[in-house]
Amino acid sequence: MRTDAAGDPRPFDALLATVRRLVAPGGCAWHETQTHESLTQFLVEETAELIDAIERQLPASEIQSELGDVLYQVLFHAAIAERDGEGYDFDGIASTLNEKLVRRHPHVFGDRGYMTVEELHAEWERLKEDAAGEDRGSRGPLEGIPAGMPTLARAAKVIERLKRAGLIDPGAGDAYPEDPLAALIGPDEQRLAEFGIGDAMLAMLMRANRAGVDPDRALRLAVDRLTARVLHDEG
Repeated sequence: MRTDAAGDPRPFDALLATVRRLVAPGGCAWHETQTHESLTQFLVEETAELIDAIERQLPASEIQSELGDVLYQVLFHAAIAERDGEGYDFDGIASTLNEKLVRRHPHVFGDRGYMTVEELHAEWERLKEDAAGEDRGSRGPLEGIPAGMPTLARAAKVIERLKRAGLIDPGAGDAYPEDPLAALIGPDEQRLAEFGIGDAMLAMLMRANRAGVDPDRALRLAVDRLTARVLHDEG
């Protein structure tokens, strides 16, 4: 274990040793029974709490604490894999990540020179193709988008990918009805309502993309405003 000038373990190494002790046999009974699957809910929860702290502009100490909770989840998974001999550990995770970061940023660590954001998007797609042994241009525009993403976030990601691929133009408002809900006519109201609301949400995502707005954040903040307004009225 690395130590500082005073001979004490460095904070990160001390933290990693603590997590390893918790998950080891004879450590903490609760930690010992956890699996990658059982921890998923906590990773989502801790990430949400970090986002909340950032968006509420809480003090730096609060954000630091929430970042620590997210880091703890990463170390927890790494310690479980290490304990159970799954073929990787934290050092492996860190090494793989570092190699990926260096490989995907040749404009920083190589000789490519300065690149614009637009050039970087295209470069990253090429690098992903090379890493997968695929022919250039063979990756579909939606490849790699996780199916398990929240629906709204995934829709926004799809729109962005399609825009980058030149397959849609979010600025072409005439391609989408101003009021998709106006189509709610006919006998099958339930089905038409689903279509109309879906189209209305898609049109709103197009507008958000055009304005450079994160729709997931915008929706969360809108819910916060609604909650504050309702609670104020109730008070």
